[in-house]
Amino acid sequence: MRKPLILTIFIFLSILAFAQEQKDPEETRLREEMYKYFDTTDKMAFEDAVHQLRSYYKTNGRWHDMYTVWENEIIYDINNDHFYSALKKTESMNDFIMSNNHLDEFYRMDYLMGVFYGTRNNITMCKKYLDQALEKLKGRKEYQAEASSIYMLLANILAFDNPDSATISIDKCISLCEDNRDLSAALQMKCIIEFGKKDRAGFMKAYNKNSQIKRSYPKDYNPSYEDYMEQGVACFEGRFDDALEINSKMTNQLDQLLFLTKIYDMKEDRAAEAEALKTLLKAREKWYGEISSMEINDISSDINLEQMRREKDKAYDLMIYIALGACLISVFFLSYFIWSRRKHMRELMVQNQQLILARDHAQEADRMKTAFIQNVSHQIRTPLNAVAGFSTILANQIDELADDERQDLARRIEHSAAIITNSLNHLITLSDVDSINMDSNSETINCHEFCREIVKEFKPMKQTLGFSYSSSIGQDVTVNSNRNLLKSVIMEILMNAEKFTDEGGITLSSDIKDGMWLLSVTDTGTGIPKGDEERIFGHFTKIDDFSEGLGLGLTFCKNITLRLGGDVVLDKDYHDGARFIVKIPA
Repeated sequence: MRKPLILTIFIFLSILAFAQEQKDPEETRLREEMYKYFDTTDKMAFEDAVHQLRSYYKTNGRWHDMYTVWENEIIYDINNDHFYSALKKTESMNDFIMSNNHLDEFYRMDYLMGVFYGTRNNITMCKKYLDQALEKLKGRKEYQAEASSIYMLLANILAFDNPDSATISIDKCISLCEDNRDLSAALQMKCIIEFGKKDRAGFMKAYNKNSQIKRSYPKDYNPSYEDYMEQGVACFEGRFDDALEINSKMTNQLDQLLFLTKIYDMKEDRAAEAEALKTLLKAREKWYGEISSMEINDISSDINLEQMRREKDKAYDLMIYIALGACLISVFFLSYFIWSRRKHMRELMVQNQQLILARDHAQEADRMKTAFIQNVSHQIRTPLNAVAGFSTILANQIDELADDERQDLARRIEHSAAIITNSLNHLITLSDVDSINMDSNSETINCHEFCREIVKEFKPMKQTLGFSYSSSIGQDVTVNSNRNLLKSVIMEILMNAEKFTDEGGITLSSDIKDGMWLLSVTDTGTGIPKGDEERIFGHFTKIDDFSEGLGLGLTFCKNITLRLGGDVVLDKDYHDGARFIVKIPA
C-alpha cells in the first residue's frame, strides 16, 4: 500500500547554510528573519523576508545563494499545500535561469519537481526527478550539501513504501552531513525507517547516536523528528500506552494516523489497526479533496484576474479610438459632427450589446468549466479512492475481518465502481449524441412489452420502496423509435427517482394521448423546489450538492428525447414528490 509522506517536507539547514561562512551582519539579519517565518503559516511575512534576502544576493551577484532562497520560497508553498502557486514560481525561476544563462543551477528544477511529486504521493515520478537532480550535481562544489537534502527527501518518501531503498538513501545522507544539526535529523529519520522495518537493533543503534549528539551538542541538536522516534522507542520496549500518549499529541493528522497503524501493528492489535487504517484512508481522501479545491480556486482566481485585465485593456483601447476619431471629426468635419456623432453612438450601442452577450457567454462557459472540474474531480476521484482504500483493507486484513465486514466492503467497492461507470457513460453518451443517426437505429417497439422489460430489470435497492406499473393502452400498440436509447432514458429517470425517494413508492405509467406515447415516472420523494423546474435539465445541475452523480442525468434524458422527436418534462401540477413525463411520437 502506498502511504502519504510520513512527515511535512523538512528542509535541511544545509540547503540554507551556504557554501561559505558569512560575516555580513545585514545578511545574518535577513537570513534569521526568513528562518523565523519558515515553519509558520504567515505567508505574507515569510515572502517579504524571502524577497529582501533574494534582493540582497542579487545585488551582490551571489546567484547560487539567491536561487537557494527562491527554492525555499517554493518549498514553503508546497509544505502549505499551495501547489498551484509553487508550480507558477517554479516556472518563473526556470525562465530566469534560462534568460540569464545560469545553467549550473538547472538541477533545481528537477529537485523541485521531485519535492512536488513526493508531496502528491507519486513515488515513481518523485524518485525520477530526484535522481536526475543528483546526476546534474555530480562534480559540483555544492554536491555534498545539496545531495544530503535530496537523499533525506528520498528516505522520507520511501520510509514505509520501500524501507530497503530508504535505508540506502538515509545512509548516504548520513555520510554527507556536514554538521550535528543535519546529522541529528538524519539519525532520527534512520530510526523511523528501522521502526517501519521492526528492526530493533538498527533502531537502537541510530537512537543512541542521536542521543549522544543531544547530550554533547545541545545547541546543534535538531528535534524535528523526535516525537516520531520516541514512539518507536516506546513500542520496542513494550510501552504501547506511552507510545499512544505521544501519538495523541501529534499535530499532523496524517502522520499521527500512519504511526498509529504502526503502533497497533507492533502491539498485534489487528482490530484497532484496521480501524486506524480506515480512519487514515478517510483523512487522506479529505486532504486530497481540500488540495483539489484549493488548486481549483487558485486557477479560477487567475482566470478572473486575466479576464479583468483583458476587459480593461479593451476598454482603454476603445476609449483611445473614440477620442482620436472625435478629434479628427472636430478638426476636419465640424459641420458633419452632429450627424456623425449620432451614427457613432448607435454603432457603439450595438457593439456594447455584443460585448455584453460575449461577456455573458464567457462567464457561463467559465461557470460550466468550473462545475465540470469540481464535479468530475469529486464524483470520480472520491469513489476511486474508496475502491483503492477498501480493496487494500480486503487484501491486507481479510483474516481479521468478519463476514459481514467483508460483505460491506465488497458492496461499497461495487457501489463506487458503479458510480464511476455511470458518470463516464453519461459523459461519453452526451459527447456522441449529436452523431447518432436516430433514423437508422429506429425499430418497431411493442409498448406493453417494452414496459414489462423495464419492470423486470429495474429493482429498487431500498427495501422500503415499492415499484408498480400501470397502462391504459392495448397489448398490440406499437411505435417506431430507438429502443436502446429510449430504455436508457427511462432507466435513468427511475434511478433518479429512487435516489431521492426513501419511503413510499415509484410508479411507471404508459398512455397514448394526442398522438404521443406518454411514459410517466412518479415518485413520493423530496420533489423539485419551486423555481428549479427548468433549471434541473441544465448541464451539471444538482438540487442537492451532496448527492451522487455529475448533474448530467436529466440533461442526458432531455437531449436524447429531443433527438427522438419527443421531449421530457416535469409535471408541475404534481406535489407529492416528482413526476417526469417522457413524450415519444406514437
